[in-house]
Amino acid sequence: MKRRTLIAMTLAIAAMLPVVLLSTQRDNSTVHLSTAPAVAAETKTKSTASSPSPTSKVTKPTLPSGTSSEDVYQKLTAEIEAEAKSASGTPEQQMRAFEMIAAKLDLFRSKYPKTPEALDATFQLGAMRAGMQQWDQAEKHLAEFVGGAGSDPSQKEKLAYAHYYLGEAYRNSGKYDKAEGEYKIILREFSTVNDRLTAYVQTSLAGLDAEKKLAIGGEPIHFDVKSINGEKLSPAAYKGKVLLIDFWATWCGPCVAEMPNVKSVYAKYHGKGFEIVGISLDQSRDKLDMYLQKQDIKWPQYFDGKYWNNDIAVSYGVKSIPATFLVDKKGKIRYKSLRGRQLETAVAELLNEKV
Repeated sequence: MKRRTLIAMTLAIAAMLPVVLLSTQRDNSTVHLSTAPAVAAETKTKSTASSPSPTSKVTKPTLPSGTSSEDVYQKLTAEIEAEAKSASGTPEQQMRAFEMIAAKLDLFRSKYPKTPEALDATFQLGAMRAGMQQWDQAEKHLAEFVGGAGSDPSQKEKLAYAHYYLGEAYRNSGKYDKAEGEYKIILREFSTVNDRLTAYVQTSLAGLDAEKKLAIGGEPIHFDVKSINGEKLSPAAYKGKVLLIDFWATWCGPCVAEMPNVKSVYAKYHGKGFEIVGISLDQSRDKLDMYLQKQDIKWPQYFDGKYWNNDIAVSYGVKSIPATFLVDKKGKIRYKSLRGRQLETAVAELLNEKV
């Protein structure tokens, strides 16, 4: 019996995140990658999931009825596929839909543990969390899947991608040796699974040294450009201040969801020496301008319309957004990819430091 399973909400959030789109069939497995891999900028601290707004109605996840775990899972994956295809609304609403899908998969795993379908759900969750930059959760689910799948030849394709996502989780948590180990497993044992996957792994391996240069305590990579308003932008120009270099885009759901928090921190601490330089990966200048005006965003923005080939993003090895680098008064990188309350706490800490 054919059973199509989706990697988690990718149809709904593909426009917001550079996720890998995978689809598998039980009898005729195929794996397809979208045009951008699920790779994110290195993060030093834990990423946090978007929280529903106080006025959001919280819906409890439920499972379809069925006579067996296989029957229920088949109905569940069809349900998820339909929800993903019909998902619309604001990025925040899409993020909530994503969390509901994750909750359903978690509920299935708890109700039908130690079944082949639960193992598949574990893989789906790991890939989802990696795509959403929730690295701790991704690492947990993917390691569990790899351990459960073992050397089962029927799991070869998913194992290849699990090792890739796990490598990305390690990489984005600064665990470079572990990341390198996962990438090498793919090249050694799964190089024939998918040519594009192999190419992504080779790119990731080649970029590890560059990412190490952007490690905590190092200096941001130099750039000297002009903002959309003609201002000179260079990390060196902000020495003596606390600087957030923020890679983002108006089409990025997590970026848009985090923007109110970034605006709040900027409003509270800008007068005390906190600065932000936005690096937009948008392709449309009009859309960027409209968003900045509507949201009343005051800090300078760099835009070149090159999407993922944005000059500065390429030099920083950015392959997923949001990606941020928080630089202290001495011009040293102190934190990466902070969100929510963590950002404000870190900014306040660095502003209080004496040079």
